[in-house]
Amino acid sequence: MKFDPNQHLHLGYYENNVDLEAVAYKIQNENKWVVFLDNEQDTTLVQKILDQYDYHEKYGYKIFTIDADDLSYEVGSKLLEEWLKTNNVI
Repeated sequence: MKFDPNQHLHLGYYENNVDLEAVAYKIQNENKWVVFLDNEQDTTLVQKILDQYDYHEKYGYKIFTIDADDLSYEVGSKLLEEWLKTNNVI
């Protein structure tokens, strides 16, 4: 998996006393983005589910992918919120 060095997007969820950030990286020559939860932040809230996700030393935990050519902050952050709800974090 090789990422486009010119395309990444910071995503966030900042409601209900939750402050979580993720970064989406676009796969080079594909209409796909891979979203990673940055492990440099406080991940206490999601710690109980992180063991089911692949960890990449450079990027953090790979939590989901998005099929899209272009990705906006609004769409990406909404998908992050849905991931948090699906995993009973919020």
